[in-house]
Amino acid sequence: MVDNSRKIPVLDVFRFVGAVVVVLVHYELIFGQFIVWGALGTTALSWFFMVSGFVLSYVYPSLQGWAATKQFYKYRIIRIYPAYAFAILVSSTFVWLSYLSVGEAFFIEAHRPFQITYDLPEVKDTSFFLIATLRHYLFTQSISSIETLKLLFNGPLWSLVLEAYFYLCFPIFLILLSKVNSYKRVFAVFIAGYAMQFGLIAYFLPEAEYYDLATLNVPVYTNPIIRFVEFVFGMLIYKIFALNGIDKDKGKVNLLPLVISILVYLAVIWFGENYVPYQYSSFFVAIPAVAALVYCMLNLQWYPTGAILKFCELLGGLSYVIYCLHWPFMEMVQYFNLLPESWPYQLHLPVLASILIGLSYLVYRFLEFPLRRKMHKLLIKKQ
Repeated sequence: MVDNSRKIPVLDVFRFVGAVVVVLVHYELIFGQFIVWGALGTTALSWFFMVSGFVLSYVYPSLQGWAATKQFYKYRIIRIYPAYAFAILVSSTFVWLSYLSVGEAFFIEAHRPFQITYDLPEVKDTSFFLIATLRHYLFTQSISSIETLKLLFNGPLWSLVLEAYFYLCFPIFLILLSKVNSYKRVFAVFIAGYAMQFGLIAYFLPEAEYYDLATLNVPVYTNPIIRFVEFVFGMLIYKIFALNGIDKDKGKVNLLPLVISILVYLAVIWFGENYVPYQYSSFFVAIPAVAALVYCMLNLQWYPTGAILKFCELLGGLSYVIYCLHWPFMEMVQYFNLLPESWPYQLHLPVLASILIGLSYLVYRFLEFPLRRKMHKLLIKKQ
């Protein structure tokens, strides 16, 4: 395992930023008020997948034997499962009881788009919800014959299911990329992967008069076959990072490349929103810019200590809980009318966000983080 004593806190900061952007995009879906371009949220997921591929490669540049591979799987389960399981408990209970109470009116009252419920069975009884809940806990909702099952309880959790699949495949990816050990090979694989993702998007496009997030959510946006490419891109970014010298310290903070990469990323998003068909502008067209953004973050050379480092770590941990809980929280607010609809969004959004962050902090501070820490100690003790 690589000596990972030097953390990369800028990634934690941008994890929080990415989670907030996703919340803002979903705010429009549930409450009907446009806040930010949808592509900022969809490409935030591309960023998350790339960072995941990088971090795993950074911490596990190789896995020697089954014992190391088994340990890797255990640590990844500890990392993602507590918050995921709690989010399933909250969201499945809410959807289950609400639907059994008012029936199909639930989807209307909660502002669920038809495109993410279209193939749910007409009869949704207790046994259906029980089996659906079990499938969610086992990460099998994305391989169901019911395409929208993965969006039934807590739509955003589809990405965590994909993460689990990527974790399973990570040892295989390590072997497949073991010979990619030069700049030339890294860029060749990146170009090939980018072309492959384009082909996969074209292949899985459904027949429709027009494309939007709701139309493409199931066949393209949440498709693991399409999105795994971004995880591999994160592994390629690690390859470049390592080729440049993983322990190389360039001294002062290298801010200018990061600022430029952010501006380029925003320019690509603007261009895609205005001039590129949605099926490719939603995330595909921005993939190179997102990859460059990740790489510039890694080379920022910003290594705070003390309270600032702890705050960055808090943002990183908090971002994951926010991501897991924001969808059921906002649906509850909408369904039960917990915040008056008459409020202007300039008031409604800050109040909602403040409550969401506060609740997420409580879950992180008193449930998710302590549980992960205890599971880590038990695992180490068994070793």
